[in-house]
Amino acid sequence: MTAASSLAHDDIHLIRAYSPDIIQQTWSNNRVEWGPSLDEETYFARERMLASQEFTRDNKLQVWVLVPKTFDSANPQLDQILSAVETFERPGIVASKDQGLKDVLSISIASVFAPAHYRGRGYASLMMKLLWKEISNMKGVSFSFLYSDVGPTFYGRLGWTPKRSEEIVIPTAHNIQGSGSAAMTVEMVTDFNLSELIAADAKQVRTQLKAQIETASSSKVFVVVTPEPTCVLWFHARARFAAQNIFKLEQHQITEWGAKHGKSFVLWSHDLYKDQLFIIRWHLDPSDGDETARALVESAQTEARKWNLSKVVIWNPDQSLADLLRLEIKYRDSSIPSLGHVNSTFETDNVEWVHNEKYSWC
Repeated sequence: MTAASSLAHDDIHLIRAYSPDIIQQTWSNNRVEWGPSLDEETYFARERMLASQEFTRDNKLQVWVLVPKTFDSANPQLDQILSAVETFERPGIVASKDQGLKDVLSISIASVFAPAHYRGRGYASLMMKLLWKEISNMKGVSFSFLYSDVGPTFYGRLGWTPKRSEEIVIPTAHNIQGSGSAAMTVEMVTDFNLSELIAADAKQVRTQLKAQIETASSSKVFVVVTPEPTCVLWFHARARFAAQNIFKLEQHQITEWGAKHGKSFVLWSHDLYKDQLFIIRWHLDPSDGDETARALVESAQTEARKWNLSKVVIWNPDQSLADLLRLEIKYRDSSIPSLGHVNSTFETDNVEWVHNEKYSWC
């Protein structure tokens, strides 16, 4: 097959990629999109490192390729990879008045990519349709999700409904008005207390869901990606690799991953590529007030300044936080969270994605 030729969709299928050569070829293809400034060796090293984390090991990360049915995985023609996609297994919870809380498996979808010379032939759409079938056959899976950088329509017509996509951008120089926050002591989140914090967070998420379904209509469904420490560690492995191997900031060490006060906390990760500290998980306990919120935001600003980052970004915040900070919540047209319901009869409009925050992204 040459790049100029096209295949009938009946002559194409989606297969799981196990061969390191095939997987590395998918990286070689998508580097033009997600690592154009990196040399191939550095890009491959980053992808191998991310694939070796506890979050991704033991088949939790799977690579899929769309190829001709004549494709020989044992002796592959690597230029026959028409498109590729990654899936990540994540714990989740589905909650409704009728069924209560149900622990499920969710599938996060990432790195959807087709080489430029294979675009415009419907291959990516076909791949996602075939992937939906694969996900539907996975035991215990109830929902899947992805983050669209091509707008809401493409994935929306394939089953992944766009959800709330907003953010607050907090300049590191922004003065948070109010009294008392500067004197409030926060505890930093590190290796030593991360697992305990995430365990408590997962417990409070369940408590929140129980309260929500008690007052919700019988048709209302809530879904959440269960917080887990391995996800946070994956984010920080990614940031550390960038700091040490791409930006050559050997003198800096990422040792603090957030801040907490009482039952409230913020978790962050450093996005050196986009000059931002992004908040991956935010929780303000009802027993805490505005001063706690201010102190947590100020701790994030302080961390951003340590790394010469110009802003702190938080996805899908409450309006009360925006009011407190005197900043606008704005629509985000990239990384649009999109949710698909597998093996269910849920009405899309009745499904709420709880804690639709950055920690679910990968």
